Amino acid sequence: MVFTDVFNVKHDDCKIIQTQNDFKRVFIIENEQGVRFTCLKDDAPRSSKIHDHWKHAKPSDSPDAHPFHDKFV
Repeated sequence: MVFTDVFNVKHDDCKIIQTQNDFKRVFIIENEQGVRFTCLKDDAPRSSKIHDHWKHAKPSDSPDAHPFHDKFV
């Protein structure tokens, strides 16, 4: 299965990490090297505190520490 992280980077061969708390908007995946990424849920509910719906960022906006950052800048 292919997952898309919050920076719109595609990941395959990952597993979903079960977290102690259930998040309404995001979930965590982990690749074979143990690197974890945050992904937006497809059906993330809107929040009354935020007027805009969450969207994926651009891959080039990923932080320097993102494992795939150098591919996009």
